[in-house]
Amino acid sequence: MSNLITSFALVIGILAAIGTNSVTGNDANYLFTSTSLPAKEITPTLSNGNIAFVVFGDAVHMNGVYNGLQGLSHRARIPNYANIQILNCASSIVQPTGCYYQLDMKKNMFRTVYEEPLGDYRIVHDVYPHRYFDMAIVNKIRIQRLNSQSTISVNIDRFPGSESVDFNFNTPELIDVGGALFTRECGKTKQAEDIRYQQYGHDVCVYYPDLQKTLVLTTDKTAEEFNFYTVFSRSMSEADDELQGMRQHNVESVHISEMERVWEQYGITVEGNDDLDRVLKASSFYLSSSLPSANTNQVNSYPFYGLSPSGLGRGGEELLEYQGHSFWDTEIWMFPPILLMDPKNARKLLRYRTVVHKAAADIAANNEYEGWQFPWESAFTGAETTPECCPEVVEFQHHITADIAFAARQYFYATEDLDWMRTEGCKLAYETAKFWKSRVEYNNETDLYEIHRIMGPDEDHYNVSNNPFTNVVAAHNLMFGEFAGCLCEGVVGATKEERAKFVEVGKGMTLLHDEEIDYHPQFEGYQRGDLIKQADVVLLGYPLEYSMNVSTKANNMDIYSQVTRSNGPAMTWAMHTIGHLDLGQTEEAEQMFSKSYQQYMRQPYNVWSENGDGTNGTGNFITGAGGFLQSIINGYAGIRLHNGEMLIKKPSRLPGTTRLYIPEINYLGIKFYLDITATNTMFGLKEISNTDAVKFIVDNVERSLCSNCSTLFNDQVVIRANRASNFNGCQLAETKIGIRVADQDNGAYLTRVAPTLIGLILASFVLRNII
Repeated sequence: MSNLITSFALVIGILAAIGTNSVTGNDANYLFTSTSLPAKEITPTLSNGNIAFVVFGDAVHMNGVYNGLQGLSHRARIPNYANIQILNCASSIVQPTGCYYQLDMKKNMFRTVYEEPLGDYRIVHDVYPHRYFDMAIVNKIRIQRLNSQSTISVNIDRFPGSESVDFNFNTPELIDVGGALFTRECGKTKQAEDIRYQQYGHDVCVYYPDLQKTLVLTTDKTAEEFNFYTVFSRSMSEADDELQGMRQHNVESVHISEMERVWEQYGITVEGNDDLDRVLKASSFYLSSSLPSANTNQVNSYPFYGLSPSGLGRGGEELLEYQGHSFWDTEIWMFPPILLMDPKNARKLLRYRTVVHKAAADIAANNEYEGWQFPWESAFTGAETTPECCPEVVEFQHHITADIAFAARQYFYATEDLDWMRTEGCKLAYETAKFWKSRVEYNNETDLYEIHRIMGPDEDHYNVSNNPFTNVVAAHNLMFGEFAGCLCEGVVGATKEERAKFVEVGKGMTLLHDEEIDYHPQFEGYQRGDLIKQADVVLLGYPLEYSMNVSTKANNMDIYSQVTRSNGPAMTWAMHTIGHLDLGQTEEAEQMFSKSYQQYMRQPYNVWSENGDGTNGTGNFITGAGGFLQSIINGYAGIRLHNGEMLIKKPSRLPGTTRLYIPEINYLGIKFYLDITATNTMFGLKEISNTDAVKFIVDNVERSLCSNCSTLFNDQVVIRANRASNFNGCQLAETKIGIRVADQDNGAYLTRVAPTLIGLILASFVLRNII
């Protein structure tokens, strides 16, 4: 046994040496190694945002390619012709001998190493979805002679799985591409998701190489590499261009260069706690690799079709792994860290919603509402794709519409991108605000607006009224819609009267508050002590940042932390972490922070699981990764977005660490890093395109900073937009609700009561004449 352990340790050292240029400190934390493969649910997913697969899995999925009608729409399964395996270490072997499996997150590669028992040779097999040639999966097999003096033969094979039930493929053709033989299969998905918006299936072409099943290292060579490129495209011309481009480049070095760019943005690091650093690496890896590359071989206008809770590599079977659908998970849980580290991809996520807006308009109209009502689950067309199992979420969980608008509002806060507002953002904000204007109901007794027949984030309770999360996020939506209607008046066609109505409804939204206990009941009739599924009212503090008394926030935290399901989703505990940090409750925050990831990490590859009860559940749960990263960026690092400024307040290290380093945060075109140690907190500018665009206020003193400058601070840094307080007379108002219409200062009360007064006068006149 001791010899086996020594051998394993030696090979891990070899793997590390092969995997990185210098495996010291944090570099080693990108490497995850095992002597066997885990269950499929916790096997890692590899992706480049365009194509993705589970390691050694029989399916490849492509961005935006679905098959199946409505609630059965799922990511279309393409047979994985890139699933090439060394037979000695094949996934079918239960207890392989001499095999080691390593995930290198820094390079987005999965490596299989076979050590011949007598020490004669070593085989190293790398597979990865290329980050630049993003239609290609690369297999590289290297045979390295050690002690053997003979010819070495290595047996490999391809395991694409069974024929896909999702495609009608044409007869395979053998073709020559640049002197290399490929088999070409082109086909179309069998079923359109919704014929109102999709007339035809998706076209797909797969080019897979001729496979020499026995690789030979002759006696005159000490090593040799064999490369196999498999391309998954939407047309033959795309595939031809991809392979032609790959012939003209050093394929691996281009891929690694692109991965270096990814980690320049997403490489959050802690020191003093390697286990936690590895959780960070895994969270950033699984989230960032699900997004499209900034640089690719081909200029492709095909839109990015959003993020599903289990990523692009899963969801290819009916009613499993969320089928690749988009939920509120995208905008509330995954979007915030992406926005600050990778704003270009944040914009692509929002564009998905505008690409499929026609279905949202039709859903609203069918339900007799105005504007756009987004479905709870959506896929290719934007139509409702929630399965028949769950009619209550379709009927009641409408907050997703405001969640999407909230993400758009946050994007505007972070970028002040007026071009985006005029082309996409204003329409999104305005049409979703129209939905809420028509969705609310006026209460004559309270002189406030209410939202009935709703389900908040807590899915254990539905068909309730005045859920505080829904009402506040809807009010945010209405205020943003009013601003958009002003900013883009000629584009969206908003009238002054309509904009005034948005404000009236937003300010006049009901907010339940128990004055005796000083907390927000989760809905009308909520009984303290009733169990809930996940964070709901707690979200008022963050991410909604609704202004309330400290005592109210503290009571919300205390009351709901005691009744939230212990096995609820990871994001709940991440939000509790941030809430406790806001209140200065560091011990409670540390407990919640540990709870937010420890019970959801699955070894050996730190794959996020949806389940907190120890079962595997839905794997590669990047929703959980997104919530966890928020607890670091918006919690411990203290970064918050506000209208016209970014605040970085009292950053602190993570529990049990000596350093927290965030390599890139983006705000209004500037890029900066944060470096937090036991003795110093450093704010450093990486890039600033216009020094006049913002003001830097460091510990209440305005500073002049430049690119590649840095400064230490004790309490806070404020980065403030150096502009007028409004945009051409249009100003985004603060969201403050619970204001009776009669108490509002916008003249809305007279508009509201005028019909009533006229009615009373007429009634009085009639009665007088009768008498």
